[in-house]
Amino acid sequence: MKRAALLILLCAGASAAELTPLPWEKSRLGEGRDLYRQNCAVCHDIDKDAKHSRKIGPSLSHFFTNPLVAKAKQNRPYVGVRIKAGGQLMPAFAKRLRPGDIETLIDYLASK
Repeated sequence: MKRAALLILLCAGASAAELTPLPWEKSRLGEGRDLYRQNCAVCHDIDKDAKHSRKIGPSLSHFFTNPLVAKAKQNRPYVGVRIKAGGQLMPAFAKRLRPGDIETLIDYLASK
């Protein structure tokens, strides 16, 4: 019985921790925001849904949770490849961004 209660408390604590960024993660999200503004904001909105976005690229609002953004649910490896290699209208960023920058940018997108 004590084990079950402990497991429930641990799980509840883990889910609360996932929602609240830790202090060092806040600076990482700030770096991701800056990378987004420098490289993505020209073509993508992040604070508007797809219906209200007037930019050339899709809205990145709720990018990982919104199934309407793409035909399939997004995942981190797919987004990383898309950022590195580009797409139909999207330029490739493999030469502009380091792998760590791309991960930081993906963390920021996942937080929105």
